[in-house]
Amino acid sequence: MNGQIDLLALYNQDKEEFKHKLSGPEMWNMALARRNQLLKTHLSNVSKLARKFGSRFGMEEILWVAGYLHDYGKGSPQWQEYLIKRLMYEDVSMVPHSIYGAKYCFTKANFFQHIAEMLGNIIMSHHGSLYDNISPDGETVLKDVLTNETEVKIPAEFSIDFELLNNEFMNIINSDKQADKPFYMSMLIKLAYSCLVDADRLDALGVENSELYSPAAPEWDVLISNLEKKISKLQAKEQSEMSILRKRGSEDCKTAGLRDIGIYKLEVATGGGKTFASLRFALEHARHHKLDRIIYVIPYLSIISQTAKEIRNALNLDDNMVLEHHSGFLPDNEQYYKLHTDRWDATIIITTQVQFLESIFSAKGSDLRKFHNMGNSVLIFDEAQSIPIKVIHLFNSAINFINKICKSTVLLCTATQPPFESALRKLRFSNHPSLTKYREPPKRYEIRNQLKTGGYTYSELAEFVLKKAQKSTLVILNTKKAVKLLYKELHNKGIPVFHLSNNMCSTHLNNEIEKITKRLEKDMPVLCISSQLIEAGVDISFDCVIRDLAGLDSIFQAAGRCNRHGKPEIGNVYVINIRDENLSKLPDIKKGAAITRRLFNEDKIYDINLYYNHYFYTQQSEMDYNIDGGSVYDLLSCNKQGQGAYLKRKDKQGMKPPGIWSAIRSAADEFYVIDKGRMDIIVHYGESTELLEKYNIATDIVDKRNILKKLGGFSISLYQYQLDALKRNGAVDDQNYKGLTVLKNDFYDKIIGLNV
Repeated sequence: MNGQIDLLALYNQDKEEFKHKLSGPEMWNMALARRNQLLKTHLSNVSKLARKFGSRFGMEEILWVAGYLHDYGKGSPQWQEYLIKRLMYEDVSMVPHSIYGAKYCFTKANFFQHIAEMLGNIIMSHHGSLYDNISPDGETVLKDVLTNETEVKIPAEFSIDFELLNNEFMNIINSDKQADKPFYMSMLIKLAYSCLVDADRLDALGVENSELYSPAAPEWDVLISNLEKKISKLQAKEQSEMSILRKRGSEDCKTAGLRDIGIYKLEVATGGGKTFASLRFALEHARHHKLDRIIYVIPYLSIISQTAKEIRNALNLDDNMVLEHHSGFLPDNEQYYKLHTDRWDATIIITTQVQFLESIFSAKGSDLRKFHNMGNSVLIFDEAQSIPIKVIHLFNSAINFINKICKSTVLLCTATQPPFESALRKLRFSNHPSLTKYREPPKRYEIRNQLKTGGYTYSELAEFVLKKAQKSTLVILNTKKAVKLLYKELHNKGIPVFHLSNNMCSTHLNNEIEKITKRLEKDMPVLCISSQLIEAGVDISFDCVIRDLAGLDSIFQAAGRCNRHGKPEIGNVYVINIRDENLSKLPDIKKGAAITRRLFNEDKIYDINLYYNHYFYTQQSEMDYNIDGGSVYDLLSCNKQGQGAYLKRKDKQGMKPPGIWSAIRSAADEFYVIDKGRMDIIVHYGESTELLEKYNIATDIVDKRNILKKLGGFSISLYQYQLDALKRNGAVDDQNYKGLTVLKNDFYDKIIGLNV
């Protein structure tokens, strides 16, 4: 490439002339963005691609400017000299470049403060994380960076119509009259950032691979045809009352596919076939509205692979078209997998609730890159009742944004639909949001109050289980400790019993669930003691279920494992309580249990709506994701915490505050779905010992990474205090596997898992 050859030759011949030419008008015909790509080509490519992405949301001009200016600083002689030295494999210190275009926008915007801050933030951050406008302690972090005294010489003038950009920005913000506008501003910054980051990464990938990357367009007609064939075969086999209910609900969903873009509910009884029914709606809806993809969000790793397999088989698709994005998936082609999980550009994405939430509430470019591809899509949230109470308001407002601004349809599926529309920050469902007509399901079980004053000891509970047990019986308890203690009581009596809890690695759990499923299919006796992990989504059926007292939604989900296939005999779901049960680390269960007890006393145990009215009312104050001094929601909205601190700072007196108040990075630092501070410890189970030995002797970094990925299926997640306790007990092997945290073999039981 001439530009690169000229620069390299010029640098070697005359360094002063090199700097001179790069300071003049010839710069644009010589400057490089990277090996084998001129800077002007990169800026043009990224601006066009970012503009294309932004056009779907009405901000094509904002993204065109951001794309052109994001690497403007690479035109400086200092950066070009840095690149040339790198190409010559010389040691060289990093030279920043993002500040150039960011400061150019910020200083030229004049009265258009929102645009100045938005462009400044996304350009400045495109290789890292978005900045706070006002931090919780009142610092104006973004403004301070963009107005410091560091001299930035702009290589050439670039004309920007800031009024046009401001009109785009305000049109989007004002398009949803009911929106929390400050929150929408934060989400809009993230959306623009996503478009810019993805455009930049894709153009760089095209240079590396010498070809333009373009994902395959979805063939909705073919997929619909494949699904209809699958459903016809299933319906021909089934003639039960439950199968008729499933058929009618599925047909309702197909018809509903022609509805407008919106936010909808799919409320079906457990075993009501919601996977295929929701897929039927999504495919028809995507074809009708020419949407780009379908995204399934599933709360539990225990059911995600099962769902993916069902969808692949039904649609006759491979891993490339149905992309699983979760920690338990082992890709054949890691590079291919990383690109598509970074982008979410496959026809169907199947991911976890944790991955979805921690992506959109992140500040990192690597996480937010996929955000714009959530637009023009169908998003399906399975087991929607599992959305943590602390994130309800963040979830509701984000889903409203994805629907109203990103033009996506959202479907919430569950047998026990929480009243998201009744929260203080409401989820704004479409008119007549239910996709199906209500049809009374056949009665499959009876919920029976077996609560005891003072609760059952484990010995008493074991006797109760043996007294009530039928051929197949499932007992679900609230804590791993309770599961272990009841298992031991029954095991000591010589009773064959299965044990399931998160003290077992995922491979161990899956093996046990597979054994249980096969025994149930053969109508063999099964007694299983489990934590909540089996409560929702797992397609298995027991004659009898015993459930530890918890929220009514959990009891209904547990009941969904009872007589799931609609045998004529009514099953029993017994609700019990355990003496001196410690739920201090499970406050949501504790609050839900108190309300359920109240409904038992009022003889209203089947009224899930009344339960949620009580549950939501008592927890409204928890739904903003509270943190010290405020909430994550506030940091992404009005940021009263940061504004208050700003007004009190003497060094800020008389200074104009930022136009956007949010603290995006601080909010991201506080946000997590699974508690912070958890660490994985690898256990000896199955092939893990062999994998650990292979890891020890492997020298290739790629081999080591692949082995580590496989070892993820043989690990347990623990809090630091639990890990410290294991170390004190001499349970951690810190000698034989350098760099890994491994549990000694003697401390992992082949039945109950972690056993200290």
